[in-house]
Amino acid sequence: MKKGDKKKRRKALKKRTMRKQVSRQARATGATTVLGHIRQARNYPIDGCWAGEGWKESGIAIIVIARRQPNGNLVFGNYLVDCYCLGLKNTFFNADVPASLFQRDYMPEIFSEMPPVDISPALAHEIVYGGIEYAAQFGFNPHRDFRRSQYILDPPDLHPRTGAVEFGRDGQPFYIEGPHDNVQAILRQLDRTAGEGNYHYLMQMAGPPPDGWDE
Repeated sequence: MKKGDKKKRRKALKKRTMRKQVSRQARATGATTVLGHIRQARNYPIDGCWAGEGWKESGIAIIVIARRQPNGNLVFGNYLVDCYCLGLKNTFFNADVPASLFQRDYMPEIFSEMPPVDISPALAHEIVYGGIEYAAQFGFNPHRDFRRSQYILDPPDLHPRTGAVEFGRDGQPFYIEGPHDNVQAILRQLDRTAGEGNYHYLMQMAGPPPDGWDE
């Protein structure tokens, strides 16, 4: 082998070695993209957990769980949980968000309808996982984006259940119509799984109330 060929081979080998080192380092640190941080989120410590005030009375819980990345920014998940019937109706996540931006912009937007209250990680996980498990009994699946936002949560069996959350109401599913629900499909599903007469529902009234209606 010529001297020049040996030099080229050594140079190529060095480049491959450096690429492997960079790749290993990226995997070890969790990656530099939003989805990379999402996949690594369980390795980051929980920075805070919040729920919308009055969630017990309404049956609808807005849950936020934030974790602190190694660079000081936050990765967080937002979970809209129908504790009475449908479980996880919606979920959103983001990563590499500066803490100041999270508090200034994200939190007021998420909790625009009700103020947030601090809750324990155990309670936050119980609401999300418990809602999903309850809804699954009646054939309702969590929102499709949970396949990613689940990694911001700890595994389901890590936190003990507090017993502070009631799923369903008075021992039965209680469906409250939401603005984007396919109402007839949901009621048919409840007929099949809970059984006709074994659940309650509340429809939203369209337009102004009729004469004589007491608000």
